[in-house]
Amino acid sequence: MKGVGGRFFTRMPGRALVRQIFLSMVFFGVLCGVLCGTVRVHAASPPLRVAAAADLMPVLPSLLKRFTRQTGIPVLVSWGSSGEEAVAIRHGAPYDLFLSADSVYPETLAGKGFLKKDSLRVYARGVLVLWFSGRTPAEKPLPGIEGLAGSGIAKIAMANPRLAPYGLEARKCLESRGLWEVLKPKVVYGNSLAQVAWYLRAGAAQAGFLSEAHAKALSLRVPGGYSVLSPSCAPFLEQQMGILRRTGKPRRARALEMFLLGAKTRAYFRSHGYR
Repeated sequence: MKGVGGRFFTRMPGRALVRQIFLSMVFFGVLCGVLCGTVRVHAASPPLRVAAAADLMPVLPSLLKRFTRQTGIPVLVSWGSSGEEAVAIRHGAPYDLFLSADSVYPETLAGKGFLKKDSLRVYARGVLVLWFSGRTPAEKPLPGIEGLAGSGIAKIAMANPRLAPYGLEARKCLESRGLWEVLKPKVVYGNSLAQVAWYLRAGAAQAGFLSEAHAKALSLRVPGGYSVLSPSCAPFLEQQMGILRRTGKPRRARALEMFLLGAKTRAYFRSHGYR
């Protein structure tokens, strides 16, 4: 049989053709699942979809594994800055729960009808710290925030203040000390704390502003140390979560909220740099 463009196709019986197409679809579906890591045994149990601030990357995966073991509810996480995730929610991203690095984004989304107001809860208090690469308090005292102006610091990594609450608090801290205009030429921005940590790990910056959780994780990989900034310069971040109004799994989302508010989970947060 002659086809479009002069190519020839073999005529196949109807049932054979359908079977061939079906087997091809199955093969490529399985192949894609293996390569992308998306094959799931429990296909009848759709996962909860969580939009999470990147400051939670050192702690949330372990907590969610524990939650799934206890409840049988699988969870998929989308990582990003709180600002990026808030924009995605406004544009219809199919999430069930939003874990922000502050309270501003969840309260704003709730006010506009995207999150359920009665679901807003503070699940942790984040701590902003200042990291210096290649230095540890055991060797010599870490410089304070004024030390960022020194010649040994060529680049300072910071999450984008327009997208990430930790970046916004870092900028406010520098402004309160009269250092922002002086240090601004040295600043390199990451879209989230995960990218800031990558800059520091790769040596693209010699100092940077991180959550204490990220700083603890980073200290296990590269030489360096951090100091917790004074609350007068950087107050704790009230990290809030909320359930999306359009979720199709409200009971499961509420179960995850209750898990994250539990005593064991709070203790885990505290042991990893939260308050």
